[in-house]
Amino acid sequence: MTDLPRVVVTNDDGIDSPGLGKLAIKLAEDFDVVVAAPATDMSGSGTGIGGFDPVKGVDLTKAEMDGGFPAYTIAGPPGLAVMAAALGAFGRFPDLVVSGVNAGMNTGHSIIHSGTVGAALTARTFRSRGIAVSVAQSDPWQWETAVEVGHSAARWILGRSHGPYVLNINVPGVPVGEINGIHWADLDDFGYFRVANADVVDRKLQFVVGSSSAGTDPASDTALIAKNFVTITPLATIEPAGFPDLDAGAVWSPDLEREGRF
Repeated sequence: MTDLPRVVVTNDDGIDSPGLGKLAIKLAEDFDVVVAAPATDMSGSGTGIGGFDPVKGVDLTKAEMDGGFPAYTIAGPPGLAVMAAALGAFGRFPDLVVSGVNAGMNTGHSIIHSGTVGAALTARTFRSRGIAVSVAQSDPWQWETAVEVGHSAARWILGRSHGPYVLNINVPGVPVGEINGIHWADLDDFGYFRVANADVVDRKLQFVVGSSSAGTDPASDTALIAKNFVTITPLATIEPAGFPDLDAGAVWSPDLEREGRF
């Protein structure tokens, strides 16, 4: 046992992603780390846990990773890995879930579909905390920059007695020395997907990725990343919205049904 905070590290790119291993090794300098990540690429899974038989269970394999911490692959999306961790599958309840480093940005309202962000949000549904860390595409990938930011953010969020409880962090694909700063950022309208084309004849549905941040809110995450700023967006989990100021029977009731008003 250790008194260090328990940090579960996951991702949606799969256990073999370089960003996952590098981030876990860095976090293990300060925290009690356990890795629980999908066995294969599960990008786009959002907060999903997949379809499985809770009695038969889900395939789980012990993984070998540099760093000496326990690591597991799970036959399911990162949301399932986080749920399993929160329910005790890997020992102590996690004080924090860190998801990433994702290969590619997660900006705009499209992050609802991101497995990277979904893992962080799932952590909060169990009253833990979550951080999603993504790095913009570059050649070569700038994993080290994202790892440094993610490590600092983990120390910051665990040092607080109150919120924010979920952070979505995007890091430009440049060396640390070329970062222009860090901003709290609004979410872009959707993200960097701009156009969808449906060709029924050729049975193709294609999506066009925007070539720049032109036309986006300059305070948005997509625009700021393009200017080499790290962006941080606090997120909230799904909670009921305010109830309308009327009786629910206005939506449906047996009396209205009998009167033929539906």
